[in-house]
Amino acid sequence: MYRKQHKKDNAQEAVRKRRHATKKPYSRAIVGATLEVIQKKRSEKPEVRDAARGAALREIKERIKKTKDEKKAKKAEVVSKQKTQTKGGNVPKGKGPKLGGCGGKR
Repeated sequence: MYRKQHKKDNAQEAVRKRRHATKKPYSRAIVGATLEVIQKKRSEKPEVRDAARGAALREIKERIKKTKDEKKAKKAEVVSKQKTQTKGGNVPKGKGPKLGGCGGKR
């Protein structure tokens, strides 16, 4: 037991270590991109890649700006309609029947 604990029997019990098989790099397609597309993007120069990325970002920003402008125009149209409707009506502000039942003394 002593010899085994203090590694004195190493000469007799030479056990061969098992080698693990190394995994080779393997390229495969990802969802939404085939292997050919990935290889093409990897092989193109960084300047070309940066230019394409910049163009895509500009296009996205323009699309967002366009939707914001449309929303702003719709909102302005709705506000102008409300102003014309309230000017024509003879409803005094705050002079309707009192609604609700909360508040006040009990």
